[in-house]
Formats: sequence, C-alpha cells, structure tokens
Amino acid sequence: MKIGLTLSGGGVRGVAHLGVIKALEEHGFTFSRVSGASAGSIIGAFYCYGYSTDEILEIIEKTSLYKMVRPAISWRGLLKLDKAIDGFKTYLPEDTFESLKKPLHIAVTNISKAETRFFYEGELIKVIQASSSIPVVFDPVEIDGQYYIDGGILNNLPVEPLLGICDKIVGVHCNPIGETSASINMKMLMERSLHLAINQNVAARKHRCHLYIEPEGLEQFGVFDVKKVREIYQIGYDYTKKLIKKDSSILEMLK
Repeated sequence: MKIGLTLSGGGVRGVAHLGVIKALEEHGFTFSRVSGASAGSIIGAFYCYGYSTDEILEIIEKTSLYKMVRPAISWRGLLKLDKAIDGFKTYLPEDTFESLKKPLHIAVTNISKAETRFFYEGELIKVIQASSSIPVVFDPVEIDGQYYIDGGILNNLPVEPLLGICDKIVGVHCNPIGETSASINMKMLMERSLHLAINQNVAARKHRCHLYIEPEGLEQFGVFDVKKVREIYQIGYDYTKKLIKKDSSILEMLK
C-alpha cells in the first residue's frame, strides 16, 4: 500500500503538519511520497530527508524566521530569504532532491506564465525558497531565468504529483479562515486577502484525497506567529488523535 501525503502552505501554521504526521504514524501510517507548497514544502523536505517530527520541531524552534530574514533592497518584496537558505543548508547539506530518502514534489508559482510548476529533482533549497516566497513580503526567486513565488498562490494542496502513483492520499490543510472581529490594518488586510484567495484552490482539490485533515483552532494564529510553534504543533496532534478515535474507518486505509 503506497500512501502519499500532500501538505498545504500556511506560514507558521505549517507546524501543525508535524503534529498530524506524528499522530498518523502512531497509528501505523507510513508515507512513500510527499508533495507540498510553501510551508508544506519546508516540512516535506525535512521529513523526506529523514528527520523525525520531533527533530523537525526542534529545528524550527532553533531557526526562528525572524532571525533569518532581512530587509530586501528592491521594489519586489520587503524581505529576503537569504539567511533562511544558510539555515537550511545546515540541516539539508546535500541540497538536492536526490539526497532525500522519500520522493518529494514541491509546487511553485511561475509569475510570467501564471502557472504551477512541480519540482522533484535537482537543487532543493532554492526551490523551497521559491515555494515559500509570499508575494510582496518576500522577493521572487529566479530559477533558470524564470521568476517564482509562493506555490500556494495557485495550488495550496498539490495533490496532482501523487495521483496515479499512490494508492491512497492523505491531504493536510493548515490554512483555515475563521471569522474575525479585529480591526483591519494593512498587515491583516494583506494576510486575510491572501488566505481567501488561496483557500479557493484548496476546495477544488481536497476531494481527491482519501483522507483530508484540517485541524480546528489554527485560525487564531498568524503567518509569522513563531512564538506559538509548540501550541500549533499540539493542535495538529490532538485534532488528528481525536479524529481517528471518532472515525475508526480511517485506519481501513492501511489495509
């Protein structure tokens, strides 16, 4: 039984993926192939390299995003991810898709062609950087003369690379939209508008998953809420454990 795993973007909310994966693994799930966009590409890369969920959580806590970004002196974005690249190289030293222990597909958005591209071979970290480059906030990333941004813009649940290869597919979405009563400022307006647009492409793909998990309670966290990673992780873990306890048929996927 080949089970594929597709992981959405969602900024720091992506840490919830780790809790979901750990809970699934405790019930016998193993994944033969992974796809991801944005935050999902980061979690997917570390996971496919061979790190455990606990190890990945420790890495994320040690390498705070606020410490790895710096102002971008350009018209394209406010921040650069150059320091983040150095951080990734510490934990992904080979920097190739081929060095991963499990196949990984990363979704990125080609600005010029207005289409999604799936990377699965060659240089790894630059592709992760591209898939995580939130428009306006981060600079676009140039790869082979083309400019790429956040993969979640057009495809925040990249199930396509798993279709026809995996027998079953588990999709995890960590970017839900809840109602807000807070005053709207520029930061919130940008973040919420992005979430609204991205969630539409998730809705069009989640029916392709045999198991779709969207942990409840993530709405309260922002994209850069890095001080709450443990809490976000626990939400993903607790929600998945309760989901399996409530619906034992989920374990039938393993047969």
